Amino acid sequence: MPIFRNDSPDPLKDARSAERWVASLPANDPLGAQRAIVPEVHKLAARTARRTPSVLEAVFVADDHANNIVRNLTAQYVEHAERSPKLEEQLWEALNALARAFEACYAAFAREISDPIPRNKWVAMLPGLLARQIVHLRRDAKLKLYRCERWSPAKWTALYTPFSRACSLRIEREPVRLDLTGAPTTIERQFLMLQVLKLADPGNLSAREVEWVASQLDEWCQPLRLALKPSTLNSFYVDLAGSNGFQRRALAPLEGRVLFCDLRPLLALMHQNRVVLEEAVRNEPRTGRKSKHRGELELFVKLASRLDPEFKPLARHGERKPASGAVDAVVGFSNISAFVRSDMTRPTMDTSAGHNFGSTMELAVFGRSRVENELHRELAAGRVSTFATAGGPWEMKDISASGFRLFAPMSVAGELTLSMLVAIRRQGDETWVMGIIRRMRRLTTKDAEVGLQLIANSLASAELTEQKKTHDASYSVNGENPAVQGRQFHGLFLSFRRRPEEAPVQSLIVASGEYHPSRRYTLRTGTTVRTIRHGRLLEEHTGWVWTVIDNVT
Repeated sequence: MPIFRNDSPDPLKDARSAERWVASLPANDPLGAQRAIVPEVHKLAARTARRTPSVLEAVFVADDHANNIVRNLTAQYVEHAERSPKLEEQLWEALNALARAFEACYAAFAREISDPIPRNKWVAMLPGLLARQIVHLRRDAKLKLYRCERWSPAKWTALYTPFSRACSLRIEREPVRLDLTGAPTTIERQFLMLQVLKLADPGNLSAREVEWVASQLDEWCQPLRLALKPSTLNSFYVDLAGSNGFQRRALAPLEGRVLFCDLRPLLALMHQNRVVLEEAVRNEPRTGRKSKHRGELELFVKLASRLDPEFKPLARHGERKPASGAVDAVVGFSNISAFVRSDMTRPTMDTSAGHNFGSTMELAVFGRSRVENELHRELAAGRVSTFATAGGPWEMKDISASGFRLFAPMSVAGELTLSMLVAIRRQGDETWVMGIIRRMRRLTTKDAEVGLQLIANSLASAELTEQKKTHDASYSVNGENPAVQGRQFHGLFLSFRRRPEEAPVQSLIVASGEYHPSRRYTLRTGTTVRTIRHGRLLEEHTGWVWTVIDNVT
């Protein structure tokens, strides 16, 4: 690890010292610069630290430099986090350490300025201090969204304390310049940006989608204002004495320190952007893969429903019913594919009691002869333990026609990501079903809540063989040029029916590199053999593709 020389024993004693210090930090090593900044900022949060206006000016200088580090590390996180859990952990912890260090430092300075009306030397700095404190709280909230974690009540209190103080001093709308290259902002706008970020989150955004939403917040929140009285019956409200963000108004009277916000200007702006995206999608060439514009349009529709005060959720396909019980889970496309394939290749055993050597050995070892069903259960338990998640069984909480709500141990939740495939089976049942992780919330240090969308009532191993035409065009059978077998690979054959009386819908999941819509394949599932092509693309994610099956006659 490189060691960076620091000639000054206190690089944050004033703005000039801070400028010299940050200029000496490595420009091409953001992690190295982060490791140098965090401990110095942490020192100022200690009880015995010397906190003066000149020191706060120095912290502002370090914060301005840290903004570039945050942008660099965030870009790396969005681009590479899904490829390497180790890299994801390193980048997330670096960003989290920066946000927490500055947040604690600014909170300590805010406590230092404890007078209801601050002294003259602090007056000019207080708006910038409170605004930056909220900025780092928003970064903390965004980092939690990366991992689908909840914001604790203590964090909401940490947010409402500086904003309430700004409102009491009537400085919440005073212009503040936080970025030397950017336009002025206000404490109120920074507060609204955090509220809109939390409100818009449906619980299943990827890190790239979260970052895209965060990049739009400044523009979206410019026309928004908080008010003591609602301008419409459907205004959102926030209780500064509570531990929640924006909420839709109910019929019951509201109590506490309540402020209202009309989000209709934001919805109008988003509608304009949506029209532009819809036009771009219409002008795109038709391909099987989802385009960038189409993905942004789907995200816009999802966000608009969260921000619309008149939004009424669609009725569920089925009633959500409480459920309980342990659940075996196999996670990931390659792991599920290997598990299902091992089920098809397991040997058939002759378990006729009293007629073979195996029965005699069972009598000697177990004192009894196990029946065939019991043997199969023991073999299945051994197979499940080989492929199942290391944290042990999951716990089912409720069930509907469209999916499940499960609790997973935190030991495995750290490895789960949105859009990951999961095959589950209630312990004691024979049937495995499969779903896609759509929502994930870390609840406690022991459990995480997982929302699973059901995509298959049954699944089987699929063996696909690519068909290739013979090189000799003169050779034919019944007037047709026959195909020869190419290479083989495996996938998952899915069958899904929402109701028992409906015909099953069949689909196929293969590795990303095996998706070629123009090619023909021989599909073998059990004893069934047919010729197919990959049909309409349903979903595409890292490592796997889900498609409709087009039969070729």
